[in-house]
Amino acid sequence: MGDFYAGQNTNVFLIGGITFFFCVILHFVYKIAFKSKEKEALQNEIESDSGAPVEEVHSDVTTTETRISGKSKKRATWKGKTEFSHPWLLKNLKGHPGTVLLVDFSANGKFMAATCDETLASVDSASTAARRRKPRDRRRPPTSPPTPSTPSRITTAELVEALKPHLLTPKSMWTLGYPLELDPVSSKAVVYINPPPRPRPLPATTWDVNAPEFVPGSQGDSGRGSLGSTPPSDSDEEADTVEHLCVRCDKKFRMSRDGEYVKEESCLYHWGRVSVDYRLSCCNSPLGASGCTSARFHVWNGTRPGMNGPLEGYVRARSPRGGVYAIDTEMCYTAAGLELASVAVIAADGRLVYKSLVKPSSPVVDHNTRFSGIKPRDLARATKTLRDVQNDILGFVGTDTILIGHALENDLRALKLLHGVVVDTCALYPHARGFPMRRSLRALSEELLGRIVQRGSNGHSPLEDARAAMDLVLLKVHEERAMAHRLRVSNLPMLQPYDPLISAA
Repeated sequence: MGDFYAGQNTNVFLIGGITFFFCVILHFVYKIAFKSKEKEALQNEIESDSGAPVEEVHSDVTTTETRISGKSKKRATWKGKTEFSHPWLLKNLKGHPGTVLLVDFSANGKFMAATCDETLASVDSASTAARRRKPRDRRRPPTSPPTPSTPSRITTAELVEALKPHLLTPKSMWTLGYPLELDPVSSKAVVYINPPPRPRPLPATTWDVNAPEFVPGSQGDSGRGSLGSTPPSDSDEEADTVEHLCVRCDKKFRMSRDGEYVKEESCLYHWGRVSVDYRLSCCNSPLGASGCTSARFHVWNGTRPGMNGPLEGYVRARSPRGGVYAIDTEMCYTAAGLELASVAVIAADGRLVYKSLVKPSSPVVDHNTRFSGIKPRDLARATKTLRDVQNDILGFVGTDTILIGHALENDLRALKLLHGVVVDTCALYPHARGFPMRRSLRALSEELLGRIVQRGSNGHSPLEDARAAMDLVLLKVHEERAMAHRLRVSNLPMLQPYDPLISAA
């Protein structure tokens, strides 16, 4: 009986041990299977994240940004980051700039290598940086500078104020040869002309040793070394004539008081300028050489050095009209001197205000086409007289109107216009050697404006010259405004964006 109970207890312990061992084995098998499933799910999650297209990520981010703003947006951003954050990823793949494409171990098994897509990372980092800068950009919107097509323009009132310091004084106008009013009732004028600054060559002189004045005891010798004769008495014919100095060849010639030449004599002259080495630009000959160009008559300009006047036929404005205009004229030689042949007036914005051909009152001696651009056919179709042009100009020029020009005294004398509110580019940009030397409009325009004027074979254009004078004045105002605002000239907007030149034909 005892052996029976002992064998029964042994079976119970054996069954219990087998059951316990089986439970332990089942536990380990279940644990291993669960871990493998978890690892497989994690691998599938990584592969799905790496294979997602970039456009979807950006669209999700954009959608999230449109729905969420402020603190909620920040929370949503950080929530999205923790959704795909795994401890294994944070520990082993931290610091990669892009999406991980491949992971592998080194040969010794101690190190792990990974490759990533930097292009996607750059796009993602750029979008992240843009998202971070976006609130700052909203708080400080950038101010766009004015475009070159719409520069800041100066008003007429501002231009008038800027030009007031450059207006010529009556003393300066007198020195420069401007016509000044002599009699307010009759509008008579007086003009003072300075001697010409250029050196005049001495006339070529030949000596004849057989001449009577060199032969002792001859009729022409007084025996006391007087070398000649008593001065001839003025005849009635000489009393009715006037002696002029040719402005081309510097020879004297005589004309009747009716404007007829006493003696027809051709003029041999140089039309070029004198260079610093005293050579002529027309033929490169030295100063004093025989002329290279011939003309039928001698000419004069209607004035002589010193006091000229009283001169009649001048007009002046009687009421204020405002405005700023640049004016230029072209003249031709007549029996009475230089007379008006063409005139052009422009406004400060480059707009053509007035342009006309003028019929001279005296017979034309030389059209001066090389410089004036006036041809005989031009004056043949001219219908307006000087009086008509004066009335037209006084229709928009008042007592306070600022007139601009280069050597403007010549234009006012040709127009026979008395005006005291003027800006002259000769005084605005003086010559380095001082008065009476002057810089030409061609040199100023080429140096300061980068524009070539007065170079064509067809002569000068009054419209082109008037615009060049206006641009030179605007350039001076432009520079002074830059200095007043302590700005560089290149940073200051242009004053007047001019349209292409109107045809001067």
